[in-house]
Amino acid sequence: METILRCLILSLMSAASCQLFFETIVPCRSWGKYHWLTYTAIPAFTAGSMFIALTPIPPYILQPVRLILVTAVIAQIYFQMPLTRNLILSVLYCVIYWSISTAVITAFYFFVDFRAVDEPLWQSVENLTETVILLLMMLFHYRYKNRLRSLNDYHGTRLRLLPLLYLIILVAFNMLSPEETAANKFATLATVSSFAALGIVLFYFTMRMLEKEAALHRLQLGAERARSQIDMFHTMQRHYDQQRHFLHDYKNQLNCIQGLIDCGQITEASAYIARMTGSMRTQFGDINTNHAVVNIILNQKYQTARSLGLAMTFVINDLSGLTMLEEDLVTLLTNLLDNAIEACEESAGKDPAVSTVIQFKMILEDSQLVLAVRNPVIQPVPIRGSTISTSKKDPAHHGIGLSNVDLVVRKYGGTSSLKCEDGWFSFSALFPL
Repeated sequence: METILRCLILSLMSAASCQLFFETIVPCRSWGKYHWLTYTAIPAFTAGSMFIALTPIPPYILQPVRLILVTAVIAQIYFQMPLTRNLILSVLYCVIYWSISTAVITAFYFFVDFRAVDEPLWQSVENLTETVILLLMMLFHYRYKNRLRSLNDYHGTRLRLLPLLYLIILVAFNMLSPEETAANKFATLATVSSFAALGIVLFYFTMRMLEKEAALHRLQLGAERARSQIDMFHTMQRHYDQQRHFLHDYKNQLNCIQGLIDCGQITEASAYIARMTGSMRTQFGDINTNHAVVNIILNQKYQTARSLGLAMTFVINDLSGLTMLEEDLVTLLTNLLDNAIEACEESAGKDPAVSTVIQFKMILEDSQLVLAVRNPVIQPVPIRGSTISTSKKDPAHHGIGLSNVDLVVRKYGGTSSLKCEDGWFSFSALFPL
């Protein structure tokens, strides 16, 4: 019973370390109304560690494979990331775990006689190892939390072989079978530990590099957000100037209409009023959601689409209860509609038979906001997570718009999805407001 309890405690510590490692680098999976499942991650990792601890030990080369597979399966369930990245991170975690474990054992031999090691002493070493790993993961989580998640996929491709290389070398060192003497075993442990220390140092500088890349990416996102807000400011300024000009001329227009009526020219007055109404609709738009910022954005993008020969259909309702910050609404709607207009215009230019209709839906009901945008495409769009793979010449500076959209979605605890099916590219999101 005591052995099982000790194994459970160590497995719980190992599970907490694993949870902290993945939670620092990748976002947790969203479970919607089953959000309570998020809290079962540590029990799942604990069960995986118990399975490894209580089952027969496989041949040495299979030990890291078993640890990687168990870690990867559980991480894939609870964290939102592609399978390839999951395997890379699982291998990296295994390497870190073994490196720290080897370093602790080597340090242990500096203070304890090799021949005096017995079972209780080995248990102390295991306890110390799990404690050190947990403390380091807590420090890693505190240092890098929310700093690495905004990386694009291409950042990680340069480092894919690094964790695997370390794992192979660590396994090779540990599979060496020197003579059963204290000196030889100590020398082997010292060699492995030196390599492990080098790996930890390299890992630290790798994290620093990724952190700087993440900071640069955030600056790009901020610049794009600022550009969207400046464009919206200019649009609002144009609307304000149009209103001033219209109101300035309003009295003269009424006098003209009154003169036509006084002269009995009712038909001419009616036609004049119709022209004025059409001009007002062109200037101020027909779309009214009872939300000033949404009205401006939708009318502006609608006029832009019309000027390009594109059509837009709207499914909207009363959005007066919308509580999103105005700058977030600008980021969300302008990026989605600009992308849809650009893609639709490009598709229509390449194939006149392609539909030129952009479909937009924004409905607020039951304290939830449903947002969806669809546009036609000629070729399937490759989707990678919450963004797309661009074919433009400068991929590092494209896709920023969808990254900003994803930031807004996550800021309000929403969920979103991208799809490309049957010649249509679609974005949909659900916000619990």
